[in-house]
Amino acid sequence: MKKSLLVLSMALVFFVCGASLAFAAVDPYGTILPSDNSELNSDSGKFGDGSSLRIEENENKNLGYIVKGNYAKFSAVDFGADGAAKVKIEVATPNAAGSIAFLADDPKGTPFATVNYEPSGDWQKYQWFEAPVTGLTGAHDLYVVFTDGDINVRGISFEAAGGGGEAEPAANPATGDNGIMLYAILAVAAAGAIVLSRKSLARRQH
Repeated sequence: MKKSLLVLSMALVFFVCGASLAFAAVDPYGTILPSDNSELNSDSGKFGDGSSLRIEENENKNLGYIVKGNYAKFSAVDFGADGAAKVKIEVATPNAAGSIAFLADDPKGTPFATVNYEPSGDWQKYQWFEAPVTGLTGAHDLYVVFTDGDINVRGISFEAAGGGGEAEPAANPATGDNGIMLYAILAVAAAGAIVLSRKSLARRQH
């Protein structure tokens, strides 16, 4: 009985902690890094060495080997109650100009912004390009769809509506700082359950 209660309590703690991490929102008003992605949609058909869309192992840790139609997904991005006014993306390419589409919740939906970029002159010479955003509030899965390929991406950032880099989180307890606080409280409650169960067992043994 003692062992089963301890295992159950520990499982509850691990579940709560895991849920806290899973629902922690990506902050769009800092820099969203390629490593923050939750999914990379790849097409390896172009490259003879079998390479596909991936984070490159270099000092920039950029997203590379991008071909037309690839996308990167970033889960639970909380744009706040006031939303975003502008999106920026850091791109490098020695090749032709192109565009990148930004969509919420569905990679085949309607873009809320499209950023046009120009050649930077080198694969690791990065420049920021931007576009206005309208009607984007609350928490969403962000899809960055590469309308054109042959580029590297090092970072993405949004500007909050009303200016500045910060925005009030949306009223959504499942994501963002509000969500983290909720699951922290649950984790404390789970830890308390362990203590109480151990005290209950100790009393039964006397």
